[in-house]
Amino acid sequence: MSQMTRQHHENVVSNLDIGIRFYESNVATSGYVPFHWHSSIELVCVLAGQLTFQFDGQAHVIRANQFSIVSSGVIHDVTNTPNRSLVLQIPLRFIERYVAHPERLNFSTVGLETTPAYQEVVAAFKRLNQINRERRRGYLIDTGITVLTMLKSLILNFTDPDDPLTESSSSLKSIVIYVNEHYRDKLSVKAVAHQFGYNASYLSRLFKAQTGVTLGRYVYLIRLNNLYRDLIDTDTPVDVLMDKHGLTNRRTAREMFQEMYGSLPKQIRLQYRRERAQRMN
Repeated sequence: MSQMTRQHHENVVSNLDIGIRFYESNVATSGYVPFHWHSSIELVCVLAGQLTFQFDGQAHVIRANQFSIVSSGVIHDVTNTPNRSLVLQIPLRFIERYVAHPERLNFSTVGLETTPAYQEVVAAFKRLNQINRERRRGYLIDTGITVLTMLKSLILNFTDPDDPLTESSSSLKSIVIYVNEHYRDKLSVKAVAHQFGYNASYLSRLFKAQTGVTLGRYVYLIRLNNLYRDLIDTDTPVDVLMDKHGLTNRRTAREMFQEMYGSLPKQIRLQYRRERAQRMN
């Protein structure tokens, strides 16, 4: 499996012996993570800053003291400002000990942000972080108790048993993989539709309905994301990198890059170099 393919479908590697992954994320710059999916449920609680998850055709903006939950297998991307967040990933194999068919759990927090159950989950996140910072004797037991209590609340309060998750997005996953691997090509909606046997208008509607962004814009987001990575990892001139990643319209590329990352490409590179020099001193 190639590195690019692994970026689409992320298998959660547990970092705690009870079989879950939990960590605090501190990100100093704005950024973007392209569409992908997990064989787990993923919860992110923001402590400072802002994250925007795009899935089910909607943008879910998460600010301080709020959390988002993405169901297993659901295609999503993430746009962030500088932030500090707590990330909890619970694999299906952990959940299936307690719930039949955990892959069908369809979570949603929409309209529930002010409920006591929502606030209890936020408090549990912070408690989980404290437990794993202090790591006192028996901390894994306390972690397990906290996670199971959260999971029970999430299932009872943030799922509808009459609205289970389906595999309707399976065909779209193949398209996401194709776009992620061929973004440098001259991709058009018509060309991608032809590749997968779709009518171009139908594919446009399908992609927008399930992801919340147009296919054309997503291609551009992928190009800009890879430009960003090369800006901080190499000394290659910006114009050369733009050509490498299919960004032929310089003006549009710079405008969209600034919209995503808050600065122009050359400024991002200079900022990264300054910060790296400060860390080394």
